[in-house]
Amino acid sequence: MKLGFIGTGTITTAVIEGLIKSKAKVQQFNISQRSKKNSSYLKRKSGKVTVYSKNQEIIDRSFIVFISLLPKQVKQELQKLQFKKGQIIVSFVSTLNIKSTKKLCTPATTIIKAAPLPMAVDGLSPTIIYPNHKVIKSLFEKIGTVVVAQNENQNNHFWVMSSFMATYASIVQTLKKYLLKNKVKHEDANKYLNTFLTGMLFELNHKKFDLDKCIKSLQTKGGINEELLKRLTKDKFFTKLQNNLNKIYLRLKKANDK
Repeated sequence: MKLGFIGTGTITTAVIEGLIKSKAKVQQFNISQRSKKNSSYLKRKSGKVTVYSKNQEIIDRSFIVFISLLPKQVKQELQKLQFKKGQIIVSFVSTLNIKSTKKLCTPATTIIKAAPLPMAVDGLSPTIIYPNHKVIKSLFEKIGTVVVAQNENQNNHFWVMSSFMATYASIVQTLKKYLLKNKVKHEDANKYLNTFLTGMLFELNHKKFDLDKCIKSLQTKGGINEELLKRLTKDKFFTKLQNNLNKIYLRLKKANDK
């Protein structure tokens, strides 16, 4: 199986490195020179990686082509390229719907949208795909779990979840800043938060992701967990988060409805 990647940003680099680690049955990774830092890094990781300066060279040598370009660049770039009949096209572009991708990648007709995450590098990406495709599903299962959306609208809702990554890291950063401000050593803050966050994930799993049960069990009446939750609720923290998730969805829906 020969895979081609147009664009080598953070997500693509994580996917390729994850597949290399997984020992997936891939004959060749044909990748874009952009970015030079990432393409050089991947080249050092495996002899199966070949770097090309022109995207057309990648398409000509690949059976499955992954598109990982910036939303503002993708249409302009794809219009310059000639795809082949029978190729499988996998788009990582959140704002490009399947109909538009198919038009831009003609005569290729098999189009899948996928949303792998940076955790793919460690085999921990929850990848959304739509529509289902046996080969693509199997490939992404090498670098984590796969959730198949039932339709393109549901696919958009799942993609909204991926928008939370930087916000999640910012929340963790807020916790760390609090500790550092109060004279906790950098390494001790990292050690505590790393174990705390990992432990919380296990706690959720132990409760079988019954979040109502988990929230209740983590609060002691009159305790500090109960107090912080009440304060954040009163400040409409969760309402504002929900409203902004809806706005991300509307942005995706508007772009994908074109």
